[in-house]
Amino acid sequence: MNLRTKKTLGVLLRGAIIPTFWTVQVMVQERQIVLRPAFFVFLALLVATTGYAWWWYGDSPKAVAYRAKAEAKKAARQQSN
Repeated sequence: MNLRTKKTLGVLLRGAIIPTFWTVQVMVQERQIVLRPAFFVFLALLVATTGYAWWWYGDSPKAVAYRAKAEAKKAARQQSN
């Protein structure tokens, strides 16, 4: 599995934890399936974050430039310590 897929799936799984537990907790309290508006807000944020991770680890020139800049800053911080 390539890095892009691995990182994107990691973001998706970590982001799905909160809505999953929240939905189960509401189902236990209400004794029925109730999808509140906040659930859809979390779902939209999850989709947006996952899409950003997919783009970030992609091969577009802009993403590669951003990633190189972040790695250069990290290397500079490590050298100064």
